[in-house]
Amino acid sequence: MTITRPILLVVISIVITGFIVVYGIETLRSSKPKELSITVVLKTNNLRSEFWQTVRTGVKAASKEFDVKTEITGPLTESDTEEQIRMLNQALEKKPDAIILAASDASKLTPLVNKIRVSGVKLILIDSPIQNYTAESLITTDNVESGKKAGTALAESWSGGSFKVMTIGDAKGSTAEKERENGLKAALGNYREIENIGTFYFHGTEDDAYELVKLMLISHPDLQGIVGLNETSTLGAARAMKEVNTAGRVKLVGFDSSIYEIKLLEEGILRATIVQRPFNMGYVSIETALKALNGVKVSPSQFVDSLVITKDNMYTQENQELLFPLVEK
Repeated sequence: MTITRPILLVVISIVITGFIVVYGIETLRSSKPKELSITVVLKTNNLRSEFWQTVRTGVKAASKEFDVKTEITGPLTESDTEEQIRMLNQALEKKPDAIILAASDASKLTPLVNKIRVSGVKLILIDSPIQNYTAESLITTDNVESGKKAGTALAESWSGGSFKVMTIGDAKGSTAEKERENGLKAALGNYREIENIGTFYFHGTEDDAYELVKLMLISHPDLQGIVGLNETSTLGAARAMKEVNTAGRVKLVGFDSSIYEIKLLEEGILRATIVQRPFNMGYVSIETALKALNGVKVSPSQFVDSLVITKDNMYTQENQELLFPLVEK
């Protein structure tokens, strides 16, 4: 049977069309965007740490909004750097597209972050920088400015005359704490009547901070002001002040916003606390990682603002939302 030219053209057309359809489907399958994965390693993933749990909530919210797979981990305590290093190595073995890291000890983590860079995994730092290393972006509170706010808040609680103050910080203090201390010193230096007797260091636990401040209060009966550079030091100082019965005389300023610190504000023991915006930090970290992974140039440094919370302003709607976030457990 002879196939006429028009019929042959129709058959060829059908074959070509079928090929194009099949090829197009396979191309779409092969070009379907790969599901991105991001590992977040916090300083601690302890449920008692409201700050880091709120960071976690921000991460979860952004992950849901941008439909990205995230794994969140962290040691039980902020001082357990060895465990954080183990978790980072474990994360790197899984080859995520990006790692978001809140470094507990910058010097100890430097070799590992260099390993991350060589691997090609994008690295976003939050809360604390790592010296001599430039990540895709650092998302942090302006800690020098926060320290200045703490110094100003302490000075404003002073009623005149001589004013002897001290600072308490973690012996393994992060870069963020050191920056807070620098800002604090700069602010206190503006007041000639304030005598800053220095920074004293405890070893990571609230009990140790309590013992240190208790000793200082007994040996320096004229001490009138204390700044705790983190939540642990603030809570330890408050315990010591209660025991030595100096809460009415000694002014305490701290950092962060745990339920225990909020209670201290209500009791008048804590005069002010400098509060970060941890939800924003977590959310922006995911948003920034995704931009970097998609070839969008991101700012090397992004600051999240801090607020001074006192008993007088803690009940405003904005501050209530900051102090009592909906934390996903």
